[in-house]
Amino acid sequence: MADQVGLRGKRDGGDFDEYPEDLKEGYLRLCSWINELARKYQEKIRIEIIGVQTFCGLFKSIRYWTQTYPTFIVNKREKYTGRNKSQLDLIIQRHLASSSLSQRNDTQPSRA
Repeated sequence: MADQVGLRGKRDGGDFDEYPEDLKEGYLRLCSWINELARKYQEKIRIEIIGVQTFCGLFKSIRYWTQTYPTFIVNKREKYTGRNKSQLDLIIQRHLASSSLSQRNDTQPSRA
């Protein structure tokens, strides 16, 4: 996953070694967590990593009123900030369930 989003190159570069240990550990935990989500949900979800110091990151921070990280935006509607894997998993599952339910309702013929 880190390769897919271009993070491995940044991590493997010299910059990574210059950061304090707690930041490096947090980064590696977050990468591991994202990899778990990608393996678990595969094509059911789209993971997009946005650097907070980019223009896009600034825009999304303002749009979703976020100042704490990591923050996850699920289905462009629900915001979760924190590191509780089970809490984020519940939010994702709830959105996937409601999405599949609405898709089933859209494909069923109407009864007149």
